[in-house]
Amino acid sequence: MPDIESITTISCFAKDYPECLIDHLDGNHPPFIYLRGNKELLYQKNKVAIVGDHRADQEGQNAAYQLARKFTTEGHVIVSGLSLGCDTAAHRGCLDAKGKTIAVVASGLDSTENKTLQDEIISHGGLILSEQPFGAESSPSRLVASYRLQIALSSQIIIVQCPIVSETMYAVYFSEKYANDRYFCQWHTLYAIEYDSYNEHNSGNQFLIEQDIANPLRLNAN
Repeated sequence: MPDIESITTISCFAKDYPECLIDHLDGNHPPFIYLRGNKELLYQKNKVAIVGDHRADQEGQNAAYQLARKFTTEGHVIVSGLSLGCDTAAHRGCLDAKGKTIAVVASGLDSTENKTLQDEIISHGGLILSEQPFGAESSPSRLVASYRLQIALSSQIIIVQCPIVSETMYAVYFSEKYANDRYFCQWHTLYAIEYDSYNEHNSGNQFLIEQDIANPLRLNAN
């Protein structure tokens, strides 16, 4: 468990509170955010959210890893949620490419899962972020809420792999909700990985592409 002294707390009234959370969340920004690690990543513009289901199959995890490596080598900061499956693969791909990544978690920073990966992210200049105070445990509603922070931080959002019924679809929901509520309409672009064939693991991708909700993104064979 991290020492409370290692946690930075930023109020929404503070000058260093990220403007993107206020601008993009249309009044639904958290009153406080809690941080461990490299706070300066919050203010970089080139952030890409790579998200997907925690039950992703190997193809989905490989896609998340490859995407994170690609965008990292192009100079982007990778944003994801520290969960198993696609999130872990995305963070890992970024770290293996010597990049910096932001993990947005759904619990207090004393209660996070995936501790080994979390410690690696911190030691390699990354950031762990939460809107939940010390002592707060992860829950389905807090997990859903964490997706809106990932969306607000990022200029590109990539749905790597998910079923139609999946918590990952809340990333799509928030992407549409807050983009359409703002006068500037879109500050980001939503993508979904396109697969050669579809099944229960990636049926959400098929739906998003066929309904023109997300732009199709195909990985190179290599």
